[in-house]
Amino acid sequence: MTLFGITSIITFFASVGFGLVVYSSNRESKLNKSWLILSIFIAFWSIFLYGVVSSQSENSALLWQYCLDFIAIFIPVLYLNFILEFLNIKNNALKFGSFLFTMFLAVFSFSSYFKIGVIKSFDFYWVNPGKYYFIFPAFFIAIIIISLIYLIKAYLKNKNDYTLRGQIRNQLIAGIIGFSGGITNFFPQLFDIYPFGNYFIILYVFFVSYAVLKYKFLDTKVISTQLFSGAITLVFLFNLLKHIESISEWLINFVIFIMIVTFVTLLNRSMYKELEAKRQIEELAENLKDANVQLKKMDKQKSEFINLASHQLRGPVASLKGYSSMILEGSYGPISKKIEDVVTRLSQSSNALALIIDDFLNLSRIERGKIEFNFTEGNLKEVVDSAVEELKQKALDKKLKMTFTAKKGNYTLNMDSEKVRQIVSNLIDNSIKYTPKGSIKVKLSQENEEMLLEVTDTGIGVPPQDMDKLFKKFSRLANANEENIQGTGLGLYLAKEVMNAHNGKIWIESEGQDKGSSFFVEFKAKERRKTPRINSEKELSEAK
Repeated sequence: MTLFGITSIITFFASVGFGLVVYSSNRESKLNKSWLILSIFIAFWSIFLYGVVSSQSENSALLWQYCLDFIAIFIPVLYLNFILEFLNIKNNALKFGSFLFTMFLAVFSFSSYFKIGVIKSFDFYWVNPGKYYFIFPAFFIAIIIISLIYLIKAYLKNKNDYTLRGQIRNQLIAGIIGFSGGITNFFPQLFDIYPFGNYFIILYVFFVSYAVLKYKFLDTKVISTQLFSGAITLVFLFNLLKHIESISEWLINFVIFIMIVTFVTLLNRSMYKELEAKRQIEELAENLKDANVQLKKMDKQKSEFINLASHQLRGPVASLKGYSSMILEGSYGPISKKIEDVVTRLSQSSNALALIIDDFLNLSRIERGKIEFNFTEGNLKEVVDSAVEELKQKALDKKLKMTFTAKKGNYTLNMDSEKVRQIVSNLIDNSIKYTPKGSIKVKLSQENEEMLLEVTDTGIGVPPQDMDKLFKKFSRLANANEENIQGTGLGLYLAKEVMNAHNGKIWIESEGQDKGSSFFVEFKAKERRKTPRINSEKELSEAK
């Protein structure tokens, strides 16, 4: 086998290998499809060229030459189509015109005006050109030049896209070297010069490999596997085709070659499956990313809606609280016992609804980064006492005994009194909701520089496995839903966020189901906040 024939076989395997690798990486891509088609035509051109130069008779060489010319005529227009797809350029007129002329030239290649036959040139048969054969090389060179001009324009235009410029640059180098070598195949019939440049076509493959490895135009692992398997196959193919003394030796080499081909096939199949799995994972990750963006958008819209709705509800509820309080205080004159009971229930319901609205407002502010704290010096004992008094009647209605005791001490504290009062009210209100019978004890104590609020009840308790769930957003336990369905699951979450802003702590202790619960809230007596504002939920979580 001549060196000319060897390069043809190498080009065949390299073209098929790279074509399949690119196509398998994304079978839906038009660019990948165009590369596969171009690669297949180059591969067939290489094997037909091998048939011509290795033929021992004129008739055999002529048959291969007809096949070679027919395939070669399509290569420039397929290369142009690949470049246009690569650069994302739409030029249907150029595509249609060049393809139409290609079809004419392909049919024309079988006439005697195109070629007379084949003749011995150098050490092999070569085409004997006809009168109008020159049209083919002229068309070939013109289309390749147009393709390279498109690449040069794109390279100069995309000055800031370094990755694309790198890909274009290497396509330019590969195209110039590869097709310059390919054009020398016209030299024997036109100028009686040996087609030395045919060896350069192999460099086209290696320049594309360089572009792949440097700029990740394809997966590096795929390329390495393909080159490795192709090299092994070529080595054993050359060993099979070399001159062998006996048929038994040839059969042994043939069996080894079949085993190698089987191994390479299995290796590439495994690689393709891995590549497909990787592509699917990347697609899922991209879908999850898009879904996450949509969820964030919906979450923002939800927060804005909650904020708007809560503000709209707050005014009417405040009016209900105010008027019911004035009626009970006798501002509108004496009322009967029956009316007093109705107004009392109205007042209690208004207070409960006001707590829920405040919870949603604070949640919305935290999520939008709009929550603010008004830290002033206040008395914690007075705040707790006020919350107890407001909810005492609700406890009495359930026939629960509620007491408040405070050890002697100075309960002056730098705090946001309104939000601390909301914490205390939520804790007491929860105890009333989830205590079917028994008592609720509210205790306040001070030791050294710490103040401790304790709310203990004889209610439904908390199972040990559910302790961590209590302080999460919208978290409600199964036993809580059975006892009372009116909770929002926000009170304890907001209480924890507010205590984080106060550099304090809140936690729960319970011996288990139906054994009551104790909530503890701890403040630092001498704590002074340096920043009176929490900008976002993220900042609150960083304070943990």
